[in-house]
Amino acid sequence: MTDIVIVNWNGGDYLKHCVNSLLNTDNKTLISTIFIIDNNSSDQSVEKISPDPRISIIRNNANVGFAKACNQGFKLCTASYILLLNPDAQLLPSTLQDASAFMDHREDVDVLGCQLLDDNGTISKSCARFPTARRIFFDTLGLSTFFPSLFKPAILMLDWDHKESRFVDQVMGAFMFMRRSIFDKVGYFDERFFVYYEELDFSKRLAALKGKSYYNTDIKAIHSGQGTTASVKAFRLFLNLRSRLKYAKKHFSIPGFLLVWLTTFFIDPLTRTAMLIVKGRFKETGSVFKGYALLIGDGLNIRN
Repeated sequence: MTDIVIVNWNGGDYLKHCVNSLLNTDNKTLISTIFIIDNNSSDQSVEKISPDPRISIIRNNANVGFAKACNQGFKLCTASYILLLNPDAQLLPSTLQDASAFMDHREDVDVLGCQLLDDNGTISKSCARFPTARRIFFDTLGLSTFFPSLFKPAILMLDWDHKESRFVDQVMGAFMFMRRSIFDKVGYFDERFFVYYEELDFSKRLAALKGKSYYNTDIKAIHSGQGTTASVKAFRLFLNLRSRLKYAKKHFSIPGFLLVWLTTFFIDPLTRTAMLIVKGRFKETGSVFKGYALLIGDGLNIRN
């Protein structure tokens, strides 16, 4: 059996479509409980969900962040498997059955990811590698964009077509199929990451304990990829940058962290703005300045 955890924040109709894709007859004997953790949404997205005995909705009085909301759901799960699923994702009729069957026969795999397709059926590049300070620096300079054969992207594996199955450092949390026992070994998501990098940090800790993540192209799901922060670009940039700095402080050496810090504050805003101007997206440059203003206004709060 599988418990499913969905963290929702203003997911709109995506959440409804996601849940509907779960409640088909093929999944009737596979799903134990669908836990929807709602981070104080204001768009009535939860109210659009039809009542079902398999659905349990937990409503937070504030947006407590993605990592903390995930942990709320994880701690309620009792099934052997847990699927962390984005509200803008949808399962195909056989997705859950295929994932369960694979994990039943592969004890060497702790976390399973599937091939994610966008709304047009195109493969989304969804796997990540553990970043290094040097790769983040090269990424910020745009070297991985202009010379991908020489400089691999720091995190998201854009240099790989995602057409074959393989072990990877991290699979995207949009579809993260895990053994519940993994939390006894690794612990839960680090709640110091409000959003972004929490799955990467979790996978990093898993790998340190010899755990493995596997990307399986024979299992597929739909991921629209809009995300619930797509409409707040400046805030999203701020959260991403802050989490990057927190990850670097936690996992890199002092010189490595300092390189990321200098890169983030003195190179990234210039190259990010320049790329937007080159692409003719002048209006979006304001989001860069606002995002950095939020980061500075936060007091560079990366101590924890």
